[in-house]
Amino acid sequence: MDDPMNSNIEDLFNPLIRRRKVLIPGKGDVPDYSNGTKVTFHFKTEASYSDDDNELDMIVIDDSKSSNKPMELFIGKQFKFPLWEEWIKHMRLGELSQLSLDWLLCQDVYPLLSKSYRNFATPHDHNHDHDDPARRSHCCGMAKQTGTGHKDLDELINKPPKRLRFTIEIIRVENPNDVDKEIWLMNEKEMQENIPILQCEGNELFAAKKFEDASYKYRKALAILEQLMTREKPGDQDWLNYDLAKIPLLSNLSQCELYLQQYYNAIRHTDEVLEKDSKNIKALYRRAKAHSAVWNVEQARKDFQRVSELDQTLQPMIKQHLIELDHQVKRKTQEDMQLLKGKLF
Repeated sequence: MDDPMNSNIEDLFNPLIRRRKVLIPGKGDVPDYSNGTKVTFHFKTEASYSDDDNELDMIVIDDSKSSNKPMELFIGKQFKFPLWEEWIKHMRLGELSQLSLDWLLCQDVYPLLSKSYRNFATPHDHNHDHDDPARRSHCCGMAKQTGTGHKDLDELINKPPKRLRFTIEIIRVENPNDVDKEIWLMNEKEMQENIPILQCEGNELFAAKKFEDASYKYRKALAILEQLMTREKPGDQDWLNYDLAKIPLLSNLSQCELYLQQYYNAIRHTDEVLEKDSKNIKALYRRAKAHSAVWNVEQARKDFQRVSELDQTLQPMIKQHLIELDHQVKRKTQEDMQLLKGKLF
């Protein structure tokens, strides 16, 4: 059965979309833009203050190619500009097309869409935006009162053009089964199902010595667990179960970080494991190695000794580590003395 809401949107926008100017037709058939499909596209927005789209009068507002940051949207996930989503659903891969709209049709949407895109493209410039009411508002009137934080967008609102001309180019279409789905797009069941999948993929990548890729999988699984924990009351059984499920992921991640020489990250993540399980031998051993690598000698020695106490079968190996640690300290002391001697004499 057709969704009446979708039908209304199509009836509203299709006459406008049929007016688009196709500059490059693209390849193949129009893809199946089912809900959850990820579309990556470049866009350009120009403003015109004249009665027609005279190229000489056009003022560029945004150009994702200049920013080297294409925009992404997930079909059916309430994109800020519904017309763009409907327009994209009519486009082929590689298609480049243009559409001009009267300012009144996009004045309540485009300035805030542009602001969100700019925050995505250059996030370091907008650390204050989470407290900015203009970011939360969907009303141009509110944006007019508070400002967008961008001079040119504020000028666009306060001195509106006749029309905006949009140019969109589809560069990638990924169906829902192929998308590395963003966590915020997952429902609770999908989150729960993805954790063991990500852990297994991480283990396979680790076995193939692809430590950076394995780290990504473990980090994403941990982020999902963190998100699930926010839905539970701290201390409740489900919350505790999610918290304990983090241990093998943190442990595996710390091992990747040792191979990648990210020693301080390894220390931080093994700390997290040991806060939950103070007798975790793997975490103690990995933290000892990380401390040793960054010359936290006493912390390394303490962790090595604790491993030896917890598992006596590991004592010969730990003894070798401690001997090597002492040798490293002696070599470092001698090097420092030679360096100091050179400066004094």
